[in-house]
Amino acid sequence: MKSEVQNVQQLPPEPSQESASLLKRLAGPSSTKAGLVQDQNEINRIIAENEKSKDKELSEKIAKILKQRDQVLKGVDMCAIERHVDHIIEELEEGRDLSQTIVHVDMDAFYAGVELLDSPSLEGKPFGVGGGVLCTASYEARKYGVRSGMAEFVARKLCPDLIVVKLNFQRYSEMSKRCMKVFQRYDPNMFAAGCDEGYLNITQYCADHQIDVETCVQEMRAAVHSETQLTVSAGIAPNRMLAKISSDKVRAFHNLGRALLRVPTEQA
Repeated sequence: MKSEVQNVQQLPPEPSQESASLLKRLAGPSSTKAGLVQDQNEINRIIAENEKSKDKELSEKIAKILKQRDQVLKGVDMCAIERHVDHIIEELEEGRDLSQTIVHVDMDAFYAGVELLDSPSLEGKPFGVGGGVLCTASYEARKYGVRSGMAEFVARKLCPDLIVVKLNFQRYSEMSKRCMKVFQRYDPNMFAAGCDEGYLNITQYCADHQIDVETCVQEMRAAVHSETQLTVSAGIAPNRMLAKISSDKVRAFHNLGRALLRVPTEQA
């Protein structure tokens, strides 16, 4: 009983709300990437251990910003500001165009997917692509908290068995062109936002082929997989911003098998 009490006393204290918030910021924006199933608090703690030198500096910056905010808000007429914002919202509502169907397509772990095509032995193993800093990570690696934008030495601490594959931009470019070629069948004027993602307006395509939106997107995803053996997630909405948010949500639910998400027009 005495040893149990001692063990309880030796447990590290729970982080305060302020500390927890800081740890979350240190984890970075891709901490919600699909496939990250390891306890996020533990991931944040490991990352923070390797960034102690930045901890104090970041805290000081936050404190400075909060102080500046408090100074700005002194004597401000919040009611007047709220009325002004409400007026802006009304004007935006009147000018919104919800008649278009925009799709944001995003290849799933693109670099990792291409590497799997060339090296099938990586299947089922935790690996990342990059050098020094990871550009992407396989879903097996993400289970340990490994993600894009993470320093390689931090990733190896999270996942000691991590395999790191060197970048092959020529190969990625080749596969990107093949994917984009499929997308352009549905929108010749599509906007490529990178080698592995883009925005399509499929309004005209659906009208010309008398096909509903979700069937069209599923058909497009199937065509990409058939011709490249790669998979793609999609977000559907009346504008680019919401389409991008939708596809991000889809990727967050990767383990649940979701492949597309549509924002109904009345919710846009």
